[in-house]
Amino acid sequence: MKKALVLAAMAAAMVLPMSALAEEKTLEIWSSGEELGRFVEGFNEIYPDVKVNITVVPNADFLAKLTPTLANGQGAPDIFTGESDYVKYLVDSGFWEDLSADPYNVGEYTDDIWDYVTSVGSDASGAVRALSWQASPGSIMYRRDIAKEVLGTDAPEEVGAMLNSNEALLEVAAKMKENGIKMFASWQDILNMEFSNREQPWVVDDTLVIDDAMLEFMDMAKDIAENGYDLNVDPWAPEWSAAVESEDTFCYVLPSWGYQFVVKPAADKTVGQWAMCEGPVPYVKGGTWLGIYKDSENKDIAWDFLKYCCCDSEAQQAYAKEYGEYVSLKSADEVLAAGEGEEVLGGQNPFEFYNGQMEKKPSDLMTGYDGQINTVFLSATKDYATGILSKEEAIEQFKEDVATAYAELTVD
Repeated sequence: MKKALVLAAMAAAMVLPMSALAEEKTLEIWSSGEELGRFVEGFNEIYPDVKVNITVVPNADFLAKLTPTLANGQGAPDIFTGESDYVKYLVDSGFWEDLSADPYNVGEYTDDIWDYVTSVGSDASGAVRALSWQASPGSIMYRRDIAKEVLGTDAPEEVGAMLNSNEALLEVAAKMKENGIKMFASWQDILNMEFSNREQPWVVDDTLVIDDAMLEFMDMAKDIAENGYDLNVDPWAPEWSAAVESEDTFCYVLPSWGYQFVVKPAADKTVGQWAMCEGPVPYVKGGTWLGIYKDSENKDIAWDFLKYCCCDSEAQQAYAKEYGEYVSLKSADEVLAAGEGEEVLGGQNPFEFYNGQMEKKPSDLMTGYDGQINTVFLSATKDYATGILSKEEAIEQFKEDVATAYAELTVD
């Protein structure tokens, strides 16, 4: 399939770009992951005189290394990425070029990019500062065999109708318990979806906002924990991963990477026994964006690379076919949705399902503070769900943690 990326790149090159005719240049990229490297071979078929050097910096250290480098400009990369937990901070930092303006004119491409992707990459003025080659819509991934036994059907539309609210999720969880089945691998997974159940983001006008949906989620988590509706483990624990093949766990609530990295590779005896359905709300969680450093001396080739990864439908189709990743261009996802379904999912096509979720325009409520706030909120919720703190104590602990992390915010 690597050849497919190369062929896609060649097909897209109707005219060899000027940057490919110049003497060799080096494009420096900092990324928190290795995925961008998968595009280099195809890119170099169009731009043979550009050497792409990708430095992978662990995500936990990324901002700590990147921010001072950008501030002093010494050794700064031409392109750098931003993960979903902190991409909004980078979008609003002023370090990324405005891709809406000349000579980039990204508006020529945005009709083909899912709205959520461009929304996250846009600053408060509406200027697009970053794009992504990927999107991460979510689902409830459930066991068909268990659904048939307990609910009487395994059809995604019918199962989804039974799980269309938090109350409905808990009602089904009680039915599962009666049959010796754990509803969820971990209640913590549900938070991926509940972020889209809010009406307001965490921060509005430099003030912490605790949306009612988050308070309701705290009670839901406690209900699940006290009633034993999940495995009582953290995500990525061995028991959590092993639940793919268990006989007594019904579902995972995860974005597209959950199918790609959790369910699909682990399914062996459960091949064909999985399916995807919508839960209470369509949601997106995760992803990597990339933008061009405002003081880069190689903005032309930086744009060539960014455009190839994020705006070239043929390249994205080839990438998705090889790596199974849901991509950011509508045209690419539409082609993939018309292909064969997945054996693991009993013939269901995940691209078709995810397209339907993206068409519903999941809410973009991300802020530059989300990474740390999400972490401390989960910690406080866990203390409440497990009985360490009362709900009031957990909320106060959450507020104190936010105030400590972000002195510039008003925390009432």
